[in-house]
Amino acid sequence: MARIIGPVAVAPPIPHHHTHQVLDKSAANWLVWERSITSTLRLVGLDGYLSGTTPCPNPAIDPESAANWHTNDCAVVAFLASKVSPSEQAYISGYAGPGGARTVWDALVARHADAPAAQIRLILEAFRVRYGTGAGATPPEQTTARIDDLATRILALGPITKPTLVSAIMVHAVQGADLDCAQSAPQKPPRSRARWDPAEQAAIYAIAAERSALERDFSPAVSEFLQSPAHDEGQWTRLVEALFQALNRVDTIFIAPEWEEATTAKKYTVAQIQKLQGDLENAASSISEAEKNAVADIESEMANIWDDLAPAVAGFLQQERDEAERSHLIELLVQSLSRLDKTDMEPEWEGWKLRKRAMDEVTRLFNMLESLQPTAVPSLSRAEQDAIAVIESELLSIQNVLAPAVATFLRPSVVSNTEKERRDLRRLLFETIQRLDNITTQSGWEQARQRRRAAVHAVESLQAELDRLPSCTEEQDAIAKIAAEKSKIQNVYVPAVTAFMANATERERMRLTEVLFGALERLDAVELESKWDMARMARKEAVREVQRLQDDISPRAAVSAEEQRALDLVESERLKVQDLLPPTKPTRKERAHLSELLLQALERLDGIEMQPGWQTCRQSRRNAVAEVQVLQETLDEY
Repeated sequence: MARIIGPVAVAPPIPHHHTHQVLDKSAANWLVWERSITSTLRLVGLDGYLSGTTPCPNPAIDPESAANWHTNDCAVVAFLASKVSPSEQAYISGYAGPGGARTVWDALVARHADAPAAQIRLILEAFRVRYGTGAGATPPEQTTARIDDLATRILALGPITKPTLVSAIMVHAVQGADLDCAQSAPQKPPRSRARWDPAEQAAIYAIAAERSALERDFSPAVSEFLQSPAHDEGQWTRLVEALFQALNRVDTIFIAPEWEEATTAKKYTVAQIQKLQGDLENAASSISEAEKNAVADIESEMANIWDDLAPAVAGFLQQERDEAERSHLIELLVQSLSRLDKTDMEPEWEGWKLRKRAMDEVTRLFNMLESLQPTAVPSLSRAEQDAIAVIESELLSIQNVLAPAVATFLRPSVVSNTEKERRDLRRLLFETIQRLDNITTQSGWEQARQRRRAAVHAVESLQAELDRLPSCTEEQDAIAKIAAEKSKIQNVYVPAVTAFMANATERERMRLTEVLFGALERLDAVELESKWDMARMARKEAVREVQRLQDDISPRAAVSAEEQRALDLVESERLKVQDLLPPTKPTRKERAHLSELLLQALERLDGIEMQPGWQTCRQSRRNAVAEVQVLQETLDEY
């Protein structure tokens, strides 16, 4: 039932980076994908658009809210389209119409979550089809057409798996559908009517659907999880929860004591679920124990570093140099590094970050001692020692407070990273830089200057990490606009061009040309800053899709073999340059190399010989040259 809501505002940008799953029927990843999508939309309050619990306000009463609702609905449709494979995009293109996000979502649910049950229903319907022979019977050609239609609908839901087929045959056998053939064997007595109890049929049907989903989705997912060298705790939790829900659904299916087939099917399905649950529990115990031991070892070593080694090194720097003490401290640091290095740690474990911090701190202390010359170097003045102590205090604050705060903010699993938090972190980093700049140092205080440079470099690294994260507002807004345009391309323009190719008219060609040109203008009007790598890559892909559609509707004039060879050369050069620019900002050396490659592409295009009458070929070369020039401009902006 739809809930009554107040005025509707335009929702915040959908955080696309929170979900990296791409729905693909061949990958059988519906369960993981569905949970990720709904969780992401729930963050910005748009999950109700999928279920229909957020109704559209009456435009006659509140036109502004109605317009905002449609804007949000289009954003959800665009988000869904950006998180599915090309085959899924083609599937949902027929549903992204007036029904909006809910219609698209229901279509995906029917295709994935309910696919085995739908296949079983259609297979049973196919089993009931018969060719009639008496008067008034359905003509054979109509029966054949119905069989063909059922086969098409069954296969449209995906490949028929063995569990799905076995479940369908089992339900068919219980329903007594073979009675149609009993006339040819009258000596066999008919089966008891108790065996055809509709309630038992429904129970077996429900169990068969659960078993089919279990074999198609859960078993492969658990096997893949167990075979992976490093296990994701979040994935483990999702699988355990999904199996628990499946077990609850099977347990709630009523089975009467006399229903032998249903009882056997239920016991077998429950045993399958419990086996998968046991496999996951066994894996979890070993994972937790191994990671727990590793983290405990690292934390113990960290305590040794902060409580013993760091104070010892700081005290050594503030007293008269003792070479024996210096050598002893270096030996202790080397032993600490060795213990950290021997700690078993998988890349996916959170503990590796803790180990890296510990090793970085030991390396810092080690370098401080190694950089000191033997006792021939004059001792530090009291003023320089005080300056170093202040700098070391700032370094400890950077490592123990600022660095963990930035790491937490950048972690993908954290959903509360707002622009305000980003500004607060930037302010704290800036204030740290200011305090370091205000520390007075003399020209001869090399150690103090070196330590201050190290502290400033650490702060600048944290600032760079914050800047690399896409903006929570402006860049995400730009990406959302591009995603909406891409959704329109997939759901509106691609079907229109496909229909045009089947029945081409000059009037429709002109209309589509104008529409696609307008799409390019809108994409070009999206303002992007030079550091917005994600937004630039998204726009580049969208522009490329529009250009492909433009090529499809362009009139194909008859060309000679020589002109066709020239066209092939132009197209070859065009394809080469399209993927030259990397998705991230290139280095200065990479920019120089890419610029040289683009220049060579222009020279090769210019060197293709063309006859005066080859208008199609000349236009194709002009388009290719324009693309190269756009890439050069983009490269210059970096």
